[in-house]
Amino acid sequence: MATNPYRSFTALCFHLSHEDEKHEALRLNMGRFHLHLHGRIKDSALKSLAETYQTRMKNSGITVHVHTDELGKYVSKLESMSGQLFLLDEKGSTFSSLDFAEKIRVWSLLPTDTHFAIGPPEGWENQGQNIPRISLSEMTFPHEFAAVLMLEQLYRSQQIIKGTSYHKA
Repeated sequence: MATNPYRSFTALCFHLSHEDEKHEALRLNMGRFHLHLHGRIKDSALKSLAETYQTRMKNSGITVHVHTDELGKYVSKLESMSGQLFLLDEKGSTFSSLDFAEKIRVWSLLPTDTHFAIGPPEGWENQGQNIPRISLSEMTFPHEFAAVLMLEQLYRSQQIIKGTSYHKA
């Protein structure tokens, strides 16, 4: 009777897939990240850049949502979401890329999602006064450009956490 030379390999593959199944529940309980945009990115160059970062982060637990509601409804929707919410605002807290990556690492271990929201071109117009805010810079950027910058920083954070050479500080 011939023996199967791949028997130990098959057992190893089963063991690894079984281990992956055991960790599936753990992965499902980890926090996801959501970037909410008020309106679509219309500028073709910025849209292309945003799509590039979204493609790079595919299957990474980061999702982009586009909202077309008027500002009051948009803020109400954001406030009703479970998890933590941060509005992007020039008056918000600033972080270095390394500090932001550490925040992302910690937040990814939480059982709740983290939402980042970019407002319309006119800004938040005194909406969501009690919601914590994050700033990309002390400078002011158009909201479409802020969306691309935030996507890049989320991507950069992932790369810092993974230890790749993308972030050259």
